[in-house]
Amino acid sequence: MTDHEWYELVKEGGDAGWKLVWEKVIVPETKTVKNAELMKRYSITDGDLMGMLYEEMLARRKIDLYRDDGGSLQGWLRRYVRGFILNADPNKHGEVSIEGAHPDAEDGDTVMEVPFHDRKIPLNEAWNMTHLCFRDLWNTDPERAYVMLLKTRFFLSSEEVRDMLDISSAANVDQIFSRAVKFMRKAWVHHDTKGMM
Repeated sequence: MTDHEWYELVKEGGDAGWKLVWEKVIVPETKTVKNAELMKRYSITDGDLMGMLYEEMLARRKIDLYRDDGGSLQGWLRRYVRGFILNADPNKHGEVSIEGAHPDAEDGDTVMEVPFHDRKIPLNEAWNMTHLCFRDLWNTDPERAYVMLLKTRFFLSSEEVRDMLDISSAANVDQIFSRAVKFMRKAWVHHDTKGMM
């Protein structure tokens, strides 16, 4: 079955398509050591993840955002599932973070990780770096900064951001958000290379 055929089955809500989602997306993600540990800590079940993914894809029509040239459908759906697990952390709510925001890697790893694993870097320094990168984003493109803030701090949907900022479509909001994340990643590397000021 091709990705396009699978996509059509998922979009229609058919059992065959969603059975494959369970087998190729939910089960592999829940079996990774990191995700299994986080799911246990935050009391999330594989059924919860399936329900969240179903609602996101069909009720909120996020399935319409998938493009065949943007990578495999499996990898694209798995990124959503990883996002659900990461966002279940109650300590993350109310904070602006670029960690895990629409990771681009197909192999399950994020392209850029906030360096919490380095025990020599205090947590507050990592957040200072995030805020420094956000300041750069604000000075370069305030609209992108607003979109990132509303989606990551206030957890607004693309439709809500579209209406609030009078953007032409929810797809454009997603595109602006994606560009904001890429900008922040580049800014992070830039500041990390020359040292925080």
